[in-house]
Amino acid sequence: MYPEIQTDLKGKGRQMQDDSGLFLERLQTLFDKTLADLRSFAERESRPFEEIRDQVAKWFCKDLFSPATQPQGSLAERVSSILMATSQTLESLEDIAGLQSFFLVVNPSDPSDEGFLGGTVMGREFWRCHRGCGAAGAKLFQEQCMKAKETKPGELALPDIPLVNAPPKKKGPASSLKSEVYARVRDAIRAVSGVRNAEMKWTDHSKLDVYGIRVVGWPPSVPPQNPSTLSVAQNKEVLEALRNGRMYFERMAVLQDLPETSGSNQTDFKATPEDAMDISWAYRDPDEPAAKGSSPANDSGPETALNKVGAGERRSIDPTPSGSSIVPDTRMAENDLPQKRPRLE
Repeated sequence: MYPEIQTDLKGKGRQMQDDSGLFLERLQTLFDKTLADLRSFAERESRPFEEIRDQVAKWFCKDLFSPATQPQGSLAERVSSILMATSQTLESLEDIAGLQSFFLVVNPSDPSDEGFLGGTVMGREFWRCHRGCGAAGAKLFQEQCMKAKETKPGELALPDIPLVNAPPKKKGPASSLKSEVYARVRDAIRAVSGVRNAEMKWTDHSKLDVYGIRVVGWPPSVPPQNPSTLSVAQNKEVLEALRNGRMYFERMAVLQDLPETSGSNQTDFKATPEDAMDISWAYRDPDEPAAKGSSPANDSGPETALNKVGAGERRSIDPTPSGSSIVPDTRMAENDLPQKRPRLE
């Protein structure tokens, strides 16, 4: 910096200090005069000076902290500049400390206002892409603020807008215990039965046979009911028995792998080829009474029947009598040929 310029700046700074000192002296003189006027006013009004001074202080503070009346255009520009500066500050925090953030500002007095979303790029993208947020979320927030503004002073405006993805309420110890009993019993049943969607039959344990398993060691002091209806002590007893191995599930013994069938079907299933070729049905016991509709003339006994089969008839063999068929043979046996009658002399 050049010497002459530096000297000039020092001269101006000294002059500003001198003017500031004179200004404070004049201001102090005005303040003393104001206090003297307040004392004179208090004496004329026959009131304590402290009361008058406190009232003046209240007026001063009210005027000092009241918002300045400015045109709407300049107010909007000032608000916009403040929001932009705040957003830039948050972006600077990301560069300095790696902090991520976003903020949303709406104007409840202006329904046409679309709000302002500021913060880091990641924070703004999170708000825009999150379900229920974005422009719709800003509109809901603005409506809620408008309702809160219409409520009477002193009343709390409860939000009637459902929260999106609100964190679940923390469950109490009893609820956590019931959930653990449900989960452990279900896992044990599915592990033993091999059925991935198997469920416990809480009120009727005998129905577990549909999965081919049964429960062993259910606490006798605990009724067969759902954990939601059991007491905390009963649920603890079931859980403790399951943990210690006193209560467990086991597979039921399978009596027979094949399905039950009738006696005739089992006999047919186990029949050998020799049994299938059996033609004993063609033989009838002579002591057995004749079937209804048959005549003794046609009944020639077992030997005659067998001879007919061998000599005069061809019979198709079938394991059952109903499937048999007799095919007559056109050839005649030698004994059946007509004999020439001897001549009588």
